[in-house]
Amino acid sequence: MLQQMREAQGWLIKGVLWAVVFAFIVTSLYFGMSGSSPTSSEVATVLGHRVGVAEFQRVQNNLYQNYRNIFGNRADFDLRERFNFREMALEQIVRQALLKRMAKREQLDVTDVELYESIATIPAFQEEGKFNPELYLAVLRQQVPPIVPQVFEEQQREVLLAQKVYDLVTAGVNVTEAEVVDAYQREHEQAAARYVTLIPNLFDDEVTLTDEELQAHYEAEQGRYQNPEQRQIKYVTIAPARFPYKGEIAPDLIEDYYDGNEDEFTQPERVQARHILLKVPSNVSDEREAEIRQQAEELLQQLRDGADFAELAMEHSEDEASAEKGGDLGTFPQGQMVAPFDEAVFALEVGALSEPVRTTFGFHIIRLDDKLEAGIKSLEDVKEEIENKLRQEREQEAALAFVDDIMVFLEEDPQQFEALAKQHDLEITTAPFVPSTGRLPDLAQAPQIVPRAFALNQGAIDTQSTSDGTHYIFQVAEIQEASTIPFDEAKERVTSDLKQQKSRDLANQTADDWAAKLQSGTSLEELAKTRDVQVAETGLFKRNDSIPQYGRSAAFSRMAFDVQPGESAAVHDGNRHAVIQVTERKPADMADFEAQKQATQEQLLRQKQQQARAAFDSALRDEFQQLRESGKIVVNPQYVF
Repeated sequence: MLQQMREAQGWLIKGVLWAVVFAFIVTSLYFGMSGSSPTSSEVATVLGHRVGVAEFQRVQNNLYQNYRNIFGNRADFDLRERFNFREMALEQIVRQALLKRMAKREQLDVTDVELYESIATIPAFQEEGKFNPELYLAVLRQQVPPIVPQVFEEQQREVLLAQKVYDLVTAGVNVTEAEVVDAYQREHEQAAARYVTLIPNLFDDEVTLTDEELQAHYEAEQGRYQNPEQRQIKYVTIAPARFPYKGEIAPDLIEDYYDGNEDEFTQPERVQARHILLKVPSNVSDEREAEIRQQAEELLQQLRDGADFAELAMEHSEDEASAEKGGDLGTFPQGQMVAPFDEAVFALEVGALSEPVRTTFGFHIIRLDDKLEAGIKSLEDVKEEIENKLRQEREQEAALAFVDDIMVFLEEDPQQFEALAKQHDLEITTAPFVPSTGRLPDLAQAPQIVPRAFALNQGAIDTQSTSDGTHYIFQVAEIQEASTIPFDEAKERVTSDLKQQKSRDLANQTADDWAAKLQSGTSLEELAKTRDVQVAETGLFKRNDSIPQYGRSAAFSRMAFDVQPGESAAVHDGNRHAVIQVTERKPADMADFEAQKQATQEQLLRQKQQQARAAFDSALRDEFQQLRESGKIVVNPQYVF
């Protein structure tokens, strides 16, 4: 779809659309604009909005984490060297401010009902397809750092408001009958071609490398031959257990929790059962499986004759965990066991024995000891559980309040870290140096600490909490800057890289040369023989089809429909290079146009709306640059961008 949009921009986006987008920005942007200098505790002022350190750091950290998720461990460069996350965070904040002003200008708003409905449809906050308020609060608490509901709801309101602005931008987009016909014809036109594929490996043996070339490549591409930046943090751990709650939990609080969380104490139908398992290996022969089944039948007969199930299980069952308990599996609900076992045990009457049941594990003999009906646990049964939970919540709240108090002092002066830790008897742990893609084993339960540390300056402080309410306050203690790997150490890698590059260049150049020779009359077969490659034929295919024997390739498809039958061209598609000779072009069959007209029109409208959004995004980026250059965005000079 994205490729279709890129290819279609030239004929779908008209000047009038750009004019509409531009006019919308111009008429909305400067509504009530004002600006002032940020204070020492603020990063910037954006159109009158004062950007605090916490807000700026949150946006910057989110951007870094998003890019880290995209690149993972595949990036052979430091993300912070490649991307200016500070500037990107500032642009995102400015973008949101612009959208808010446009919404105000156009009298757009998000009602509380709209906000609730949007949050209620988020799957993370649902149980069995329905919004669960308790789950909603729990998920927010589990975020790192925890998110206060009011903050999340305000962020969600901003998202919905921005969507309304975008809806307004795309509201006037439409498609004409001629555009629908044109789109259908483009989509259903067909082409066929003959081609050969040239890959870099074909040219490896022809590549020669001199020491001078290796040295020159190393010096030109030093950014690729780096020891990554590493950072060391110091941290303290604040667990809820540090703040034991010794007060009483009032009975009415326990009752209120019980009444408000009925689903938490609802139990499905459950059974209590025992089994004897005779394992069947995955690669067993039919004869051996039959022997194991016969052993199960013999054990079942002994049980029917009065043998003690527990004794036979301890002696014969190959499920070691339950065998030592006489085959007892405890109680469990339907759906917890593998399907054949589950179906068999829930079909039994209490006290009954099953026939041998075959599962992926082997043969089971099952006895149902009890069946427990679905129901709600009584308050008396769960009173202690609720009391412990409420006690834990108060301990977690105390830990969070303590961390908030400490952070107030540290935000004013991060250098107080060690003194405050000593004052509150908190042990400081110094972690080993770690790169941005690394992990700290002792902080495995808090993996976001490392990427967050790489978003901070040396000496800066941040916090992270885990799902159990444990908090870490950490400081970037030392930064080891990225360093260039000496040439002698990097030489093997430099050699491999330069060889691959030269092979790619040779494949690229050969494809261009062959395309020119085809145009001059040389046959494709003759050229293919010189490299011992095969000539393939695509047969007829459409623009968006996967190309027979080649795969999906926008570059190949675009070239096949750009040149006329009998003409040739080179296709450069990443590491693949093809030389194609178009043999046929077939116009679209319009017989099915009326049947597919509506779908084509809807698809085309979506494309044009997406392109309107892209045009609007581009205008926002341009406006950000203009505001930045004109000084209407005032940045605190102590923050380097």
